[in-house]
Amino acid sequence: MSLQGAKVLYVTCAENGLHGLAQLTKAGIDVAAVVTIPPQLATKYLVSGYVDVSPWCLEHGLKCIQLREYKIEVADVAAIDFDLLIVNGWNRLIPSEVFSRARLGALGIHAGHPPLGLGRAPLVWNIIHGQSDIEVFVFRLTAQADDGDIMAAQVVEITEHDDVKTLYEKVMDVGADLFLTAIRKLQAGEGGHSQDRRFVSHYPKRTEADGLIDFTMTDRQICDFVRAQVPPYPGAFTYLGSERWKVLRVQRYDRFLFRDIPRIPGRILRVLPSGVVVQTGAAPIWIRRAEVDGADVDPMSRSDIVGRRFGDSVD
Repeated sequence: MSLQGAKVLYVTCAENGLHGLAQLTKAGIDVAAVVTIPPQLATKYLVSGYVDVSPWCLEHGLKCIQLREYKIEVADVAAIDFDLLIVNGWNRLIPSEVFSRARLGALGIHAGHPPLGLGRAPLVWNIIHGQSDIEVFVFRLTAQADDGDIMAAQVVEITEHDDVKTLYEKVMDVGADLFLTAIRKLQAGEGGHSQDRRFVSHYPKRTEADGLIDFTMTDRQICDFVRAQVPPYPGAFTYLGSERWKVLRVQRYDRFLFRDIPRIPGRILRVLPSGVVVQTGAAPIWIRRAEVDGADVDPMSRSDIVGRRFGDSVD
């Protein structure tokens, strides 16, 4: 069977998945159908990076199956003739009775340092942990999360300028090429290399509450924490009295200043035109952009907050 001859059942509900779908069709892959969820289910399950792919499928003449629930069952795809299942941008396990229907099996995509850090929100966790790179890999789907044989992989750098959105786009771009490589290997009868399951570890699911900033962390740790959770993720946040500050951009301020005063994590040291200077467990940080009630904070209108302290709950 040629590369163009394989019939693919494609599962996605996210921006990265739509990008990958567009690249596969451009390469001549025969997409038998696309499985997705409608916007109301994305809202119900708080799906980060959700994209309604149905208009794109309609425009390009692809059959689109919109599920009634955020899970796939055999009955949903029983009428589809497909050789390969591809999952890209779908935060649910696929039942083995679904992907076992595909002659060539099923492929998924993940990013991390396999077999370390399988599971949920890998980009967020890797930035929070201060990693300088991440491996994007396409693997054979199994009944477990992300632990199948690796068919294609590429290391991507996490620079100091990256946040989770820019890293997401790097992974999205690399992933489309990796799927094509993996398909060619499958059709050539080539296998992948197994992950050492003795050392498997999993990242847990993150919720909006996990974005609370702990100002006892170092300035570097807080900067990583904030950039790991910019939109489309819910974002990092803190409280100033009854106000909930959504913190969208921070940077390290100056490790030589404010050494002669008590170090009180969360204390507001200065309000400057470019943002608010806050003490951490180490050197100060500079909150360059934050929102309160959905509106950008104007630093110069908040000079009265110097000396107050960001906290972890409403006063």
